[in-house]
Amino acid sequence: MRSIQVEVGDSRHFPQYNNMADRVLLDAPCSGGGTLHRRSDSRWRQTPDQIRQLSQLQAELLEMVSHWVKPGGVLVYATCTLYPQENEWAIASFLSRHPSWRVEVPNLDLPVEPTKEGWLKIWPHRHQMDGFFIAKLRH
Repeated sequence: MRSIQVEVGDSRHFPQYNNMADRVLLDAPCSGGGTLHRRSDSRWRQTPDQIRQLSQLQAELLEMVSHWVKPGGVLVYATCTLYPQENEWAIASFLSRHPSWRVEVPNLDLPVEPTKEGWLKIWPHRHQMDGFFIAKLRH
């Protein structure tokens, strides 16, 4: 029996995985706003419309992969951006539509304290690493 399967394609189109996973990591495609300290030129290539499009894609991916998680399972949503519309807003919107899900504080060995909401936001200027957002959700 194999515990990991590699599948190539768009995660929005894999309903065959519904209720099959104990844990899912959604490393969502994002604007990369947490890496601007290393790639400062990228700030001039992003537009508000691109952020809106990414936010829509993230919402669609989060919706689909949430169906993969068995009851009692965990879904981790992560991005390398710090923009609220790609992070906090995405999670808040998802939770408002799915009351059976809740935020659970991640248990990671990092020099970062969780926010009052229970997720992690890593700031480059505070933590000397790329910026990230991590939300651990339990079904």
